Formats: sequence, structure tokens, C-alpha cells
Amino acid sequence: MKKLSSVLPAIILLFSTLSPSFLTSAPTVDAAGTTNVVISEIAWMGTSKSYSDEWIELYNNSGTDVILDGWQLNAADGAPAITLSGTIPANGYFLLEKTDDQSVSNIPADLIYSGSLGNDAEDLKLIDPSGAVMDEVDTWYAGDNTAKATMERIDPNVAGMSSTNWASATASYADGLGTPKAFNSTGTDGSGSVEDPGGGTTTPPPTNNVCDDRTQHINNVSEAEGAMNVYFNKCAFPQYASAGNEANYNVNFEDILIKRLNSATKSIDFATYEINLPRVVDTLIQKAAQGVDVRVIADSKDAADPHYAERFETMRLHLEKMVRGKDMKIGTADDIVVFSDSPMFAVEDSAKRTSLGLPASADDIAQVTVTVGTTAETGRLFVNAESKAAGSYFGPGNQMHNKFAVIDDRWVFTGTWNFTVTGLYGTDENMQQGILDGNQNQIVEINWPQLAGIYETEFNEMWGTSALNPDPVVSNFSSRKTDNTTHVIDINGKKVEIYFSAGDNAVGKMADVIRDEAQFNTYFTIFAWSDQKIADELKNKWEGSYNDLEGTLTGFDVKGLFDSDFFNQWWSASVDMTGRTASQTSVNNPNTRWKNPAPVYADAEVRKLHSKTMLIDVDTNSDPTTIVGSTNWSNNGNNVNDENMLIIHDAAITNQFVQEFNARYTQAGGTIQ
Repeated sequence: MKKLSSVLPAIILLFSTLSPSFLTSAPTVDAAGTTNVVISEIAWMGTSKSYSDEWIELYNNSGTDVILDGWQLNAADGAPAITLSGTIPANGYFLLEKTDDQSVSNIPADLIYSGSLGNDAEDLKLIDPSGAVMDEVDTWYAGDNTAKATMERIDPNVAGMSSTNWASATASYADGLGTPKAFNSTGTDGSGSVEDPGGGTTTPPPTNNVCDDRTQHINNVSEAEGAMNVYFNKCAFPQYASAGNEANYNVNFEDILIKRLNSATKSIDFATYEINLPRVVDTLIQKAAQGVDVRVIADSKDAADPHYAERFETMRLHLEKMVRGKDMKIGTADDIVVFSDSPMFAVEDSAKRTSLGLPASADDIAQVTVTVGTTAETGRLFVNAESKAAGSYFGPGNQMHNKFAVIDDRWVFTGTWNFTVTGLYGTDENMQQGILDGNQNQIVEINWPQLAGIYETEFNEMWGTSALNPDPVVSNFSSRKTDNTTHVIDINGKKVEIYFSAGDNAVGKMADVIRDEAQFNTYFTIFAWSDQKIADELKNKWEGSYNDLEGTLTGFDVKGLFDSDFFNQWWSASVDMTGRTASQTSVNNPNTRWKNPAPVYADAEVRKLHSKTMLIDVDTNSDPTTIVGSTNWSNNGNNVNDENMLIIHDAAITNQFVQEFNARYTQAGGTIQ
């Protein structure tokens, strides 16, 4: 039985020298002599199910699809000899499985091959249609036959023949250790964050509480069913990690999202409050062109609101690109269907249109006059919406504030991050340079079909149907929705709760968790918090009283951060928690002051603290829990906007979140004891 260990080095080297024709008719080689397509991972040792379940993964390190037709991947001794065909998506993966599609459980193969790989060194060559050797790997530089850990490439921009560019996988998947069709557990995106075989990075973690590391760290990622992957776009303090549980931080969320979208083979349901990231838009368009069913729900902004006017125009231009599809023509098979809570009209400024690659004129979109809210509006309507009656729609005053995607009825991608330039990079210039100076955010992706089904139920309620085209008459957004989903599920022994707004009383469930389950501590980072019930339950935990300026410290630990824009707003919970007298009060915000001010602070972020996250009983044996999602802790977040919230009962996930919390808290002036 020949194992893939001897073949991988040859493959990797072969890909590392590929030229651009591999992308079209001939491979493309960059200035460093490497190619855009590389061998990314090899299971030369097989899997925990069978030593014969070998597989090879290719990675496309470019923004262009790569056509593999006519290429070959051959071992020097003649087996395997693989004739390649098909396409690797931009920034995507191509999975070759030996003999059948069961070598990797639950992940469809892109190509099935025959011929075994040896456990000893073997020479593999990637050969283009002209017969030129484009990449080669001559030995196995990593991988573990006992642990069934694959050999992973560290940096796609470094040659495959470099022994230091390979490491043994550290992340689990269903059949061993590895990351089939996913970001390598020991890898980097090419920006210089190179991890060592032990899962750490070549830059040692900080020994003090200073956020001076901007290198991307990918430490804990899995593709296995039940996987919960958490990512932070700002720094974290791994010295607070439990054993083997270092967080993923300084992460480019756009890359993670694109890779997840590119894994789709059947369907993508995409709910976005706002979107203006060209690469994400182009990826959705590409997937639709490949035959994947792509449905998009986007929030309709009030175009008359100066806060949104320019951004909303930009978003509508990007959404129109989706509606037109890859061929830029309305009404063809590659179009993406976009739907909203209120209708959207095309931007008709020709300069703005052509700047994003749209036709100068939108005259192929019918002009209509409809009622939006109580106002008659005329324009070229290209995004339909929930209908009140024929020709009549709800106004854009409420917010479809979700930011989630459901991929192939399996993966749920969600969190606090809006899919925008400011949400991740801060500016267009930063985006061009890959500098993550945007708002502070967190994302979570979970591989669990039951959870995906719950999110699809919520999506379909807004969409009006489970079909590819929406039903505006049946559609319901905001307070018109009903509580129609399962709220508590078990994911491989871990309790996860799911609540949607409006209708599920998500913020009320938070208060219940604090009152009934919190025993030792609660830490939070929050953008906007006006809900009194949560603040009161925390007050009682902190000082044993619900009453104004009354209480004695109980020993319960509270720490937290508020976005600085809202820290001094009269309605903010920060005013109560610091014992201050509010400038005004209301029935819902009576200013119940804490007698013993809690150590809570305004954030010190470059931009917004966009988190909506609470951690309960961190690093204890009392059910450590993370609450995260799009929901701000307010009446609008609970009863008006369309939102989603996860309550994850898991010590490891909560420990990863506290690594990031400690960095934010220390940066703002707090003290970690």
C-alpha cells in the first residue's frame, strides 16, 4: 500500500512553481516564483477510519477561478496518475479523494482518483497540458501516521519544497486531525502570520497585558460536525487560555466568510444589515453562477437619513450587481434574488454606477410608483419587499439587523460583524493594504444541520417561503414575526440556545440566565445597552439589592465595557452601574443607581466597540456560558429589529471569548486579577 506521504512533497513543489496558465490556459507565476494554486494539505497516512482513505487538497490563493482541465498530478513511479478536471474557485479549495467520496466524511469530493501513496518519500509532479512540470513535492515534511494528522502547508506564498513550510495538522475533523476544504490549522493567509506545528505562532504571545501584536493567529478551527469556530478581529491575550484553547485573533473575517461561502455546493441563505465588501459580493455572484441557490435579505435604509444616504447608495449598487449576476443582465439564470423589509430603488447616477461596473443606465429595470409607508415613491424598483397590500410596502424605519449566513443546510455563520469596509478595515485604503482597523467584532461559525435548519426557518419567515423566489405577501419582518423555532438544542453534548427578535424575548432570556444561572462572575462588551431588567439582575448579583443606591458587595464579579459613544447617554446601563445620576429618566429607564459602582469603562478602541457579548461564570465549574449575536440590549433590539442571539453553554468557547475580553478591558484601563 503506497501512502500519500511520499507524494505530497512533489505535489506541493509542483504547485508552488505553477504559472498563471493554470488559472486559465497557462499557469501564473508571481515575482517570487510561486503560483496562485498550491497543494495545501495531504492525508498521506489515510484517516482514523482507514489507512486507505487518502486525500489531497489544493488551494487557490488568488481572486480568479482556476480551470484544471487537462492537467495531471502524477507520482514518479506511476501511481497515482491523476488526470485533473474541474475548477478551483477564487480563494477556494479543491478536494481529491481516493477511490470514492467517503475518504472524507460529510465533505463532497471535487474529484475521485485511484492509486495509493507511500508512507515513505515519493516524488509527485503537477504537469500542465503542454507537459511542463509546474509544481513538485519530493518528500513528506510533516504528518503523523499514529495520530492520523495530515500534512498542512503553512504559507501559500512560500514554496512547497521548503521543509519549514509544512506542519502536522492540529485541528480535529470527523476522520482525524486536518482541515479538508478549510483554512489550515497551522497556516497563514500569506500576510506573515505563520504558525508552528504545535499550533502556536512564530511570534510568542505577549507576556504582559499589552495589545502589541497585530499578527493573525489561527489556533482553533475544525471542520467536523459539531464544530464551533470563534474568531476575533482584534487582539486577544492567549496567556489566559485554558490548555490547548488559544483563541483565533487578529483575524480577517472577510477571508473566513469567503472561504465558507466558497465551500457551498447547494445553497447560501445570506441575511445582511449592510454590505459593501466587493470580494464578498463577487463571491456570492460567482457561487450563483456556478448553480448554487443564493438568497439574500438586506436591510432597507431610509435614503433621506443623512447618516445612511451615501452608504445606502453604495449598498444598493452592490446589491444591483448581485441582482444582475455574472452576466450583468436582469432576468437570466445567474441572477441572485435579493429581498428586503422595504423596497429598494436603483441608483441612477451614471458615474456612480459605472464606478462599480454597472451599466451606465438602469433603464432595463421597470419604473414604478408604489406606496412606501405612507409616501408615494417613484423609481426603478429592483429589490422587492414585504407587502402590506398590492403596491404598498412598509417603510424602512425598522432594522433587519441580522448578519448571518446558512451554507448547504449545515454551517451557520453569525456574530456582530456587519459585512462592510468600516466593520473590518476602517477605510478603503486599509482594505487595499489588508489593515484591520475597523470596528471591534466577533464571529462564530457552527457546523450543525439542526441549527442551520432553525436559522433557515427564521430566514424563510422573512422571505415568505422556502422557495428560491420570495413571497412578499406571506413575508413577515419585525414585530409581525411569530415565535416559531426550537430554542434549545444539544450539539455534541453542549447546550446551545437560539433566540430571534422580534418575538422570542431574547433580551428577557438573558436576564433569566443571569438571575437563575450566574454564580460567580459576569463580563460583557456592549455597543448599546438600555434594557433595565438585565442591569437590575446584575445589580442584585453584585450587591444583593434591586433598589436605588442600596446594597452590600456580595463577592460576585462584574466587569464590562461600553462603546464610548454611549457611555454617558442618560439611558445607558453604564450610568446606573457607575452610581451616577442620569440627566433624565423614563418609565423604562428609572436610573436605578448602584451603591457600589462596578468596574465598567468606556472602550478605548480605534473605532466602535461593536460587540454585544456577555460571558457568565468564566473559567469556573458552574456552566461557563457565552451570549453573542446581533442583538443590542434594548427595546428595539428585543421587540422591533430582526436579530439573532446564541447562548452557548461551553467552557472552551467562553474561555476563548475571555481571552479577547481581557485585551479589550485592559486596553480601556481595567485591571485583570
